Amino acid sequence: MPWCPKCRNEYVEGMKICADCGADLVESLEKRESIPLIFGDEEQMKKLKEFLTYSGFITADLAKDEKEGVYELYVGEAERQKAAAAVRVFLQQEAEMDGKAEVSSPGKDTQGDTEEEKEGDMQEQKEEAGRGLYQDSAKQAADNRSSGYMLMVIGGLGLIAVGLIAAGIIRLPSIMINKYIFCFVMGALFLLFFLMGTAAIKSSKSLEKKAATESVLLSEIRQWCGENISAGKIDEGLLQEEQEGEEIKYFKRTDKMKQMISRQFMNLDEGFLDSFVDDYYQTVFEEEA
Repeated sequence: MPWCPKCRNEYVEGMKICADCGADLVESLEKRESIPLIFGDEEQMKKLKEFLTYSGFITADLAKDEKEGVYELYVGEAERQKAAAAVRVFLQQEAEMDGKAEVSSPGKDTQGDTEEEKEGDMQEQKEEAGRGLYQDSAKQAADNRSSGYMLMVIGGLGLIAVGLIAAGIIRLPSIMINKYIFCFVMGALFLLFFLMGTAAIKSSKSLEKKAATESVLLSEIRQWCGENISAGKIDEGLLQEEQEGEEIKYFKRTDKMKQMISRQFMNLDEGFLDSFVDDYYQTVFEEEA
């Protein structure tokens, strides 16, 4: 049976998307193989793990490399791409906060922040990371369509049940409130479900049209990248030290790839570009992997 890795709900065979959170279902909730994502000092890696966990990355884990004396952050293969984007946003936010701290008034003690202030900072970083993550329109359309049908079924069945109660075919227990009040309240609720389902299905149709446009754009970008982007062109003049870690190489390479693509295809959605580059990176450097 498939399971949702975030909600941990079990679904019937054939389901592929969680109806509650939209996550891709997995065959098992057993711990999946993790791969190293980034390394650094203990304090920074603990903050980063806390941020990823708060952002919904369930496979984030921390381990110390005794040989090198550093801490490594691991995530599951399925979450690697989105986690890498979230890490990039987190580090950018940290750099901006450090810059602001240098010019702020002396005497301000950030160590004295309340739990509410820390929670607010974490929420702001999570929202910033969410803006960098991209969900293609085709998947959104499928999610909206499945959610819409589910809401319409629940709403329709509920309205039928309310109608049967109002007609006296189904009798409520005598201890319950007046059946007409019950029918009015529950009827309004189920009608709302039905209307929300209808709206979701209509939205899925517009998203399907948008997905068709995105598919054409993706094909054009892939064709251009195949002709103009190679591992040699990306690494040329980019990597200054041969001993740079894979995480540093990854961030430098993806930033350069985005700059190259943005010059050719202007006004691309940032999340769309991040998603494309994260996927295409594997194609360009698959021989290194």
